[in-house]
Amino acid sequence: MEIPLRDRFAGCLLGVAVGDALGAPVEFMTREAIHQHYGRVEGMQGGGWLELKPGQVTDDTEMLLCLAESLVAKGAFDPADVARRLVVWYRQGPRDIGITTEAALKQLAAGVPWADAGRAAHRALKGRSAGNGGMTRGIPLALLDYRDAGRLVEDSLAACRITHWDDGAAYASVAVNVAIAGVLVGHTLRQALEESVRVVGPHHEQVARAIDAALDGPYTRPEVSGLAVDTLQAAARCVYQSRSFEDALVTAVNLGGDTDSVGAVCGALAGAYYGVGAVPSQWLQPLEHRERLEHLAGRLFALSGAAGER
Repeated sequence: MEIPLRDRFAGCLLGVAVGDALGAPVEFMTREAIHQHYGRVEGMQGGGWLELKPGQVTDDTEMLLCLAESLVAKGAFDPADVARRLVVWYRQGPRDIGITTEAALKQLAAGVPWADAGRAAHRALKGRSAGNGGMTRGIPLALLDYRDAGRLVEDSLAACRITHWDDGAAYASVAVNVAIAGVLVGHTLRQALEESVRVVGPHHEQVARAIDAALDGPYTRPEVSGLAVDTLQAAARCVYQSRSFEDALVTAVNLGGDTDSVGAVCGALAGAYYGVGAVPSQWLQPLEHRERLEHLAGRLFALSGAAGER
């Protein structure tokens, strides 16, 4: 049965939040520790080091909201507006924020232009800006730009580098968004991931190898690191080997390590592939920001021109 494109848009954004909320309570735990304490995470449970309620999300979803709401307000990617919204969010005291993101947002809050803040943070952190925070935040661009490959690459790079200057982080963001866009235009998962390799390969071999590894076999490391390249490989593999949205997400959040972020990226790609109708209702019911995400998905669907397709 053909999945309506509108349902793929909604599945993508809601998938990010669902994966984030499923994975957050076991973030930083090893795979073995998750198994010992929970057996297998299969639902919204809350808890963890952030002491979350079931369905609550982290910075992964909240920064995505900043970008998505900017896209809807401006009708296009406006990096200065995205940066402004991120600073507003930062000043509100988020419950969770990554080291690299915080370093860049401090630069922005001090008046450093958006085009320079990520680079300044990268230097201050001695080059440690390869994390996945820019990748998870940039996912709405895959919806707005899914029919314009050149713009998608350009916008994904710029959006990531507002906070994460490292090339690996930036091209991992491109890779995820190209794969999501591929699914939206009707490619199989393998075709979509192979297109990501084709696009990023000439620019960043490590990112391309991570996708190839996801296509070739399971993710075997003891846990998923916070590096964008590792998160990309793990999330892509979980979706590629899955039988359903639920199967992909449960596999992802039980891998250990940065489970909220790998859940978020996995949820985005799985949601775009399987559609919102495949997301278990018991996961959606307690989900924080659900209505905002549904509204934004609808607005991005209209802005992208997808409404005229199917």
